[in-house]
Amino acid sequence: MEHELRHWLRVCMFFGIYQRQPKPAFAVARGTLTLPTESHGCRRSDHSDKRRLLTPSHCHLCLIALMLCVIYVHGLHRCGGMPTLMLTWVASVILFSLQVLTNLLILMETVRRRAQHAAFLQTLAAIEDALKLRLRVNVQKRALLHDLRCLIGCFALCSLVGLLLFIISTHWLNYIGFFWHGFWSILTMRVRIIQLLLYVRILQHYLECLYVKLREIVAYHLAPEELLLDINHVRLASLDSLLAVKETYTLIYGAFHMLNYFAGWSLFGIVNCYMFDVSCNVYWTLLSLDGYQNRRYYYVAGPVALLPLVAIVCYLCFLCERCQDLARRIAFLLNKLKILRTKQPLTPYRLVLQQLSAQIQLQQIEVTAQHFFVLELRLLMTIFSVASTNLVILVQFLCLELELLSLS
Repeated sequence: MEHELRHWLRVCMFFGIYQRQPKPAFAVARGTLTLPTESHGCRRSDHSDKRRLLTPSHCHLCLIALMLCVIYVHGLHRCGGMPTLMLTWVASVILFSLQVLTNLLILMETVRRRAQHAAFLQTLAAIEDALKLRLRVNVQKRALLHDLRCLIGCFALCSLVGLLLFIISTHWLNYIGFFWHGFWSILTMRVRIIQLLLYVRILQHYLECLYVKLREIVAYHLAPEELLLDINHVRLASLDSLLAVKETYTLIYGAFHMLNYFAGWSLFGIVNCYMFDVSCNVYWTLLSLDGYQNRRYYYVAGPVALLPLVAIVCYLCFLCERCQDLARRIAFLLNKLKILRTKQPLTPYRLVLQQLSAQIQLQQIEVTAQHFFVLELRLLMTIFSVASTNLVILVQFLCLELELLSLS
């Protein structure tokens, strides 16, 4: 899958959210992930890696981090004297700081979790091989790649059009705030979340393929008289087929685990930054409707900036919810198959079936942000409730500040 996504990964490398791993530290084999052992050879490789620390990719990341620090200091220094509304300035500074901090978190993940990212891409290839070779599943790779290109084109186009309209409208309104200073961070966060969205979409497709194959196995046991000529039913009922299902599910679960590990902090930072961004944009829109001079007609620019952001987050939560639902359906099919086999004596097939059923119950598939929250549709309600709470707090402080200004 790394080869198919090479053009998109080059864009990610430009923004510093992906680094190539020349020698992967993980090995994927037969559904297991093996870590490198502590040996003299590994210690020598660690020392050689430290000697080769200043690679071009590391220099690129260092330049991006230095650029972010310089832009952050310059942005705070250029903001000038005391604004008319102190609360508006504070909200802008907090949002700008969150954007820069999230970008730095993404850069740290790129450096610290490079091996896990490379192992994740290898695991995607191993899942595809297991589906095609062990389970004889048509993974429909061409259709999947077409969907991925459509997703990239759709969300990239919506993001660029939204940012362009926001730039035009804010120049027309003669207010831009910290937008240009945070422009690189905005683009980096957008590319990062689209990258994670593509990964979840690939894993969802593989889960669907596994679910379809398991449904064929259950259908054969339920109605063996309704046989189709183009299906090898002897293979469907074999132990090897069930072991292949177990191996594929283990690989998929391992891929989700690695995704949570190398992208957890960036997901946490991006979601929190977007929650505050929604609150600030709605707050500034209310100021423009109230006739605040520095935010004239901001209700034109605010929705333009929010729509692509909200669409990407909603679709990502939908994909994560879909993956959880497919995992529950797989568990339901296994329970149904286990009930059908209870009348038979204890055989290796039945033992593997019980192990797989227990494994799916223990290894639940989900996308988390360092276990702070799980990405699912219910998270959208939490995001909107937190954004509403922040908006209420901002409005209350605004009323207090306006009263103090009127008294002075």
